Amino acid sequence: MKALVYKRFGSPDVLEWSDGWPQPDIGTNDVLVKFAAGSVNPKDILLRKGKFGLLAREPLPRVTGHDIAGVVVEHGAGVNGLNPGDAVYGMSPLMHGGIISEYALLTGDTVARAPKNLSHAEAAAVPLAALTALQALRDLGHVSAGSRVLINGATGGVGHFAVQIAKALGARVTGTCSAKNLEFLTELGADEAVDYKLCPAPRIKQSFDVVFDVFGKYSAGDFKASLGRQGIYINTIPSGPRTLLGEGLARLGGGRRNRLVIVQSRRTDMVTLRGWIEAGQLKPHLDKVVAIENAAEAHRHVETKHTRGKVVIALDAP
Repeated sequence: MKALVYKRFGSPDVLEWSDGWPQPDIGTNDVLVKFAAGSVNPKDILLRKGKFGLLAREPLPRVTGHDIAGVVVEHGAGVNGLNPGDAVYGMSPLMHGGIISEYALLTGDTVARAPKNLSHAEAAAVPLAALTALQALRDLGHVSAGSRVLINGATGGVGHFAVQIAKALGARVTGTCSAKNLEFLTELGADEAVDYKLCPAPRIKQSFDVVFDVFGKYSAGDFKASLGRQGIYINTIPSGPRTLLGEGLARLGGGRRNRLVIVQSRRTDMVTLRGWIEAGQLKPHLDKVVAIENAAEAHRHVETKHTRGKVVIALDAP
């Protein structure tokens, strides 16, 4: 079958939509999905560049991509709730991804029926980014009705989901973004939209229960003035010793002020997201949809770090 692979680390030009990749064998707890669309995440960019070292042990060449939307072809005897022909969406649980190919294999607990009101391209934009936002805000930040949340980088892939999820959880949301995206941020539901160039996130003169730093630019110490004693700073990037130490202490019960979200692929969370999407509380925004033959273009666009919402690669894109 064909797959989107890279045989060496490097620029987007190393990506190849090529023949000769073996179709996966189905195990008892697996689901075989016919690929329709997938999205590009910063993690895919870093993997393509070889930045994760020993954490990503899959040898080259590798199939890229973590997100998928498509149709169930077959599943193992241990998988319940899904049938051949079902439209599904999900995220690979594997560090290296391995999704963007004519047929992709996922475990049954990482794929769910797709929202009925989304196209394949829209559904493909959801999994990794929305799961990251959900698990950061609900599980690490304990966001609930009345929580005051600051989202730094609120209009990109993870950020635009985080705004909507925080609102669905009942929070009051302040978000930062560029001047050109202020109106978009308000449309997402943010109670306050701040131009980060005029007022960087740590200088916002408010008190917050949770700071979700999607850009991974700061640390908990930068928000001493706006995070109370019980406030929680959540980062998406293991950017240094403080972040890793803070997460390690939190997991050992030694404090929860500085957290690092490590996204997990969970069918149950995909079902939660589907409920919000079908209820109109959560909607993916597609910045760009490109044909799979133009995958390098999609990677280049994500590398700019100026996407509004998500960039998707689709088989049927013009």
